Amino acid sequence: MRLRVLTHTFPPSTHANAKRPFYVVRHALAQGWEVEVITSFWAVPPGNPETLHHPRLRIRRWHDPVLDWQRRFQSWPVLYRWAVYLSAAVMFPDACASWARGVLKYAQGALPADRTVAYILPASWLLAGRMGSVVNRSWVFDYQEPVTPQQLRLKRRSPLQRLWRKRLQNLERATLHQAGRILFTSETNRQAYVRLGLAPAERTVHVPYFYDASVFERPAPEPAPGFEVVYFGTFDWRGARSPETFLCALAEFLRVHPEARAQTRFRLHGQWPALWDARVRELALADVFIRGRMLDYEEYLEEVRRSPILLLVVSPAHDLYMPSKIVDYLGARRPILGMVPSGSEMHALLVKAGFGRYCADPGDIAGTRSLLEQLWEAYRWGTLQAPPGDRSFWSSETQLPFYLQLVESASTDPILSKAGR
Repeated sequence: MRLRVLTHTFPPSTHANAKRPFYVVRHALAQGWEVEVITSFWAVPPGNPETLHHPRLRIRRWHDPVLDWQRRFQSWPVLYRWAVYLSAAVMFPDACASWARGVLKYAQGALPADRTVAYILPASWLLAGRMGSVVNRSWVFDYQEPVTPQQLRLKRRSPLQRLWRKRLQNLERATLHQAGRILFTSETNRQAYVRLGLAPAERTVHVPYFYDASVFERPAPEPAPGFEVVYFGTFDWRGARSPETFLCALAEFLRVHPEARAQTRFRLHGQWPALWDARVRELALADVFIRGRMLDYEEYLEEVRRSPILLLVVSPAHDLYMPSKIVDYLGARRPILGMVPSGSEMHALLVKAGFGRYCADPGDIAGTRSLLEQLWEAYRWGTLQAPPGDRSFWSSETQLPFYLQLVESASTDPILSKAGR
């Protein structure tokens, strides 16, 4: 099999969406496939070499002209923010459109592939459906994030994007009905696409994120010392991914339990809006907050495995998403402080995996403080550990063979195999 992978992010990119295509490519190579990856330089640390090398692998990185233009303003945060907003506001279907068109034109004229897998986001991969007969039953779209269903719930701020919503919906429906298979990391998202008629139900399959068994099934290292809660990812200034609830809960916990302050730390590896620094000082948390550096792929995996307590934040506005970090947290076998909506798919996942004990609503300050108190007591008594349970369903050893089977059978009649589900 000759496999072509279209993904905006691929290691050494530090973006969370880079992990899934990386695992798939590595597994396909192990099964004897020839693989071509077409990707960008998004979130690739300057000077970092390629992470994956193989004689049957070719990686082509294309510069994204819009991303390169935005980077010119990175030294001026306000101008950079406006450059990002402007790009997202005036380009259809998103700011990656010009880059995706260039990649798709190359793919159209290159040697044919037996299978093509395109990872959404960006939504601009959907433009392939307008390019004659480019998209056919040999194509697989893998939805790491929703497009139209999310825009129907959360209206875009750009007037142009709001006007184009119907146009995007028609593009998405037309493209997906040409494809052979549509995969979803979230079952809730899959159901939304079927319900809206965006994807034919018989060609859709839920394949959750999976952790790297070669990393997480090794003996776990000793956790870092102290009562430390660690978050990997992005916080926003306001809205869906605001750290306000956790910060307030942490401040209240330390007020009630001053004896815990000397051993308590909140460590962040990811994007942190500088505007939150004032709030940290206001809540008297400056001495316990550690802003860690950005990590590459290997460093991230190692830090997850050694973190004493892992913080997971899932907003009600993101109920169509499956955060990729959740399966790494399961694989790490560390306690998870889950701020997830009750009744959501991600809450059900944590309960199924045995991690439902330390969960609170993402807006519940008192509930989160109570969880911190329970974790603190467990830490004091030396019983701070992950619950026993079978997490093998979310292992790459379970899901990757099933995934590759779906890709291989994409051009035939749908095979709704139960393996790995």
